[in-house]
Amino acid sequence: MRASGIGWYAYTERHSVLEPAAYAGLRPGTPVEEVARVLPDRHIQDPPSDRAPAPPEGTDCRYCRASGELFVAVGHVRLCFDGAGRLAAENVSPRVGPPGEGREEYEKYEEFAR
Repeated sequence: MRASGIGWYAYTERHSVLEPAAYAGLRPGTPVEEVARVLPDRHIQDPPSDRAPAPPEGTDCRYCRASGELFVAVGHVRLCFDGAGRLAAENVSPRVGPPGEGREEYEKYEEFAR
């Protein structure tokens, strides 16, 4: 049973990563159907909402991992869609850790910021 749990964890974590190149192509106003084409198969179930800014009012947000590393803290990407089904905001939250730790992972996404 334990091996199957670890296998499921690895599968779900690896299939919830939004690659930096896919993130770079996202633009506010893009319909959710177009954004869905570059999203990973899965979204994370335990979003780090405490590390992200407040979502825009009236939006529905989805979270993806910024890295496929397992058994370590990673950064997360938050994509928020408005009531019309368009991308309203996107944010990257750095991983949990001491200040400055893990910045290189966050910065690879930051370089794509608009």
